Amino acid sequence: MPRKIAKDSCNRRKVLQGAGALSVAGLTGIAGCLGDDDDGNGNGNGTGNGDGSGNGDSTDYPSEDIRFIVPFGEGGGTDVYAREMVPLMDDRLDDVNIAIENISGAASMRGTGEMMYSEPDGHTVAAYNPPSTPVSEMVNPQDFDLEDATGVCTYASTPFVIVANSEHEIEGYEDLMDRYEDGEFDNFSGKERGGVDHVMAILMQNLHGFEWDQYVGYDGTGPAVQATISNEVPACIATDTGAEAGVESGDLDLVVGLVSDGTDVFPDIETVTDLGYDNIDFISQLSRGIYAPPDTPNEYTEVLADVVEEVLETDHMQEWSEETGNIIQYGDGEHAEEVVDEAYEVIPENVDLEEVRDAAN
Repeated sequence: MPRKIAKDSCNRRKVLQGAGALSVAGLTGIAGCLGDDDDGNGNGNGTGNGDGSGNGDSTDYPSEDIRFIVPFGEGGGTDVYAREMVPLMDDRLDDVNIAIENISGAASMRGTGEMMYSEPDGHTVAAYNPPSTPVSEMVNPQDFDLEDATGVCTYASTPFVIVANSEHEIEGYEDLMDRYEDGEFDNFSGKERGGVDHVMAILMQNLHGFEWDQYVGYDGTGPAVQATISNEVPACIATDTGAEAGVESGDLDLVVGLVSDGTDVFPDIETVTDLGYDNIDFISQLSRGIYAPPDTPNEYTEVLADVVEEVLETDHMQEWSEETGNIIQYGDGEHAEEVVDEAYEVIPENVDLEEVRDAAN
């Protein structure tokens, strides 16, 4: 189960107890300890050294630079978190660097596929956010199975909101829907067609009576938010993280929260369920996770997971979380895999995937 990281927490994983911060000599020592841990620790698909044998040699890991793929454009929530976390992860690894690569396209399938087809040696990972990327794969089936990816960890939970260009002075969700119904607006936006934002927009059409006419998809929350700020589109779905800067600058107005529990970034926001509309929480709350290719050894993913947990406990991340409202919440590799499996179970029960495919085309 995930847990919020409390400031100055000393509840570290066993391997970090007595080890201190990961420093010059620390990585090899930690890797060696992890190599002795054969209980799997939650990375159910990464049980071997690439051949399923469970004999990954963690003493030499990492032996080269690590690719940290963000399968979305710059400026979105996943990118924002990565640019806070990855430099701190990089500082804790000896003699190697972690490079963020934004590989957007195909509703996150392009970057995710790059990870899935990489060697299972622990040197390529991707950050994506169930149910978002699983939804994209369900709508546009791929040759790979996301349920085979090796979970490294989860690090946050993020809700979606709707924001609008402030020039329109939209006063809440019902005002926004009235403007579309009256024909003042026709375009509504979010991430790419066939992805999770598009699915939410269709659900809001069907369940709430939100009669947008044309859905415009962008290759991440960042570009969708920028298109809304420039008035290319009047309103968009966004993660609270991705919308924060635009709201703070006054370029965007908050319209409504799409998760019934609201958002810590915008604690006073009204939600669709506050207004009496149907709950869509099963799709409007992201679990932010890091994943490695199928059959990546546990000994490697656990090194990365421990580094992430250590980073989340730093003063920098704690202060950033407190200042911005962006939750940091650690979960192990097992939890990372569970949220993917849950998406493949829950989404088909609640979403007409054929309708989404037709709309995406």
